[in-house]
Amino acid sequence: MRYLITILVLVPILAIAETTGFGLLRSEVISTPQGQVTETEWQHVDTSGQAFGLHRYESADAVTIATLLYLPGTNMNGVLKTADSDHNLWLYLAERGIEVYAMDYRTRYIPHDFSGDLVLMRDWSMDLFVEDAVMAVTKVQQDQPLVPMYIAGFSRGAAFAYGLAGQVEAAGLVALDGSFKKQPYESYDIGAALQRYDEEARYASALSRRGYDARTEMMRRVISDPASSATNDRYQTSGDQLADILYQAWGPAVLANTRSNITPIDILAREMLGYDWFYPTIQGIEGRSIASQQDDPNTYIDDHFGEMTIPVLYFGSGGFGAESLLSGIHSAARSGSDDVTINVLENYGHLDVLFATDAPAEVYGVIYEWVLGHQILEPVSE
Repeated sequence: MRYLITILVLVPILAIAETTGFGLLRSEVISTPQGQVTETEWQHVDTSGQAFGLHRYESADAVTIATLLYLPGTNMNGVLKTADSDHNLWLYLAERGIEVYAMDYRTRYIPHDFSGDLVLMRDWSMDLFVEDAVMAVTKVQQDQPLVPMYIAGFSRGAAFAYGLAGQVEAAGLVALDGSFKKQPYESYDIGAALQRYDEEARYASALSRRGYDARTEMMRRVISDPASSATNDRYQTSGDQLADILYQAWGPAVLANTRSNITPIDILAREMLGYDWFYPTIQGIEGRSIASQQDDPNTYIDDHFGEMTIPVLYFGSGGFGAESLLSGIHSAARSGSDDVTINVLENYGHLDVLFATDAPAEVYGVIYEWVLGHQILEPVSE
């Protein structure tokens, strides 16, 4: 099945930013098998000329009951790739009255063929990305001040979500196969790690060792027709080739359980094709430092951890392994919240949490019902 995004309304790029600092780029009506959802995209450019973005997904056919700020994982962004709410959380929620705002990190605006100096990513810290998210919250609350706002993050985005929860008011937090803290805590010499970081001067990591052209060609073959010929003689079809690569990528069934066909291979290809090519390596160092201790003195974004009061909903994939699950469960259970819900998806790989065929029942619908169950109704003054 093919999924088409129909552009019915196109707004030219505007140079004038709104009061929140976000300038409107475009607005499109997306036709899906389930109906229509409008995507609106904004961009914020800081004083150094660096940008990050924000997308809103909303349905005119649904009464808005809440908003959700979605923080993507590493190399991921807020651009819609699959226009079908059976395989897209944002559309599923938008069609039911939860407007989703999905972020583009600064990495979205660094092309794969960037010829400049990647030293510009040297200070793209977790603190900075959380500060960008705080600005996104200002935009969300300006747009919808009368409904509760929830925060969600996938993978590394879950760590950002935990960090953000201490800086803004939110009605709840959804952690999708990601964590903030690790148990047991262990010593980590961040000073030595930062010294090596500057000595090696590897300020950014590239998405794939296969190279942009080879990776893109493989993904496009699968999207066009999973039964098309592979780019490697070891495989009969392009779908078989990509399925095997993803199955083995981080260890058997860790990234995606393709041998059990939890997620259709063309959906995975569609989603992965549009990844950001570079990502700041400093965040790997910082993330490990934050995870290794109750309160990392090198940052402020975990100062509230252990004293959180908002509800927390966690999903963990069984395929990611026991250590990841334990860290995710520990982060939720030790957040300080007295309202924690844990969901373990035993046969899922990491990406399956977002895109599985059964995700509408096992993930999307659970989030929707959880939001409904945590609505705070306030009297409306006239």
